[in-house]
Amino acid sequence: MLHSKPVYDPPTLAVLRRVLDEVLTDHLFLKSTSTSALEIAEFILGQAATGERDLERLKSSALDKIAAQLSD
Repeated sequence: MLHSKPVYDPPTLAVLRRVLDEVLTDHLFLKSTSTSALEIAEFILGQAATGERDLERLKSSALDKIAAQLSD
């Protein structure tokens, strides 16, 4: 059985790329030693797959994930 993967239009891809860029240059990510860029990209794509498209909410949820891992 084939699983359908989300297809993103160019404006959505631009938002996802901007979110990733902003998260990867944020001080929380830069001081994290346990969170990889790939892990963050996968997390952002997972959020987008559920329908989230808002740049600030995507960024905030990714940064919250990093902060939670920093506090562990």
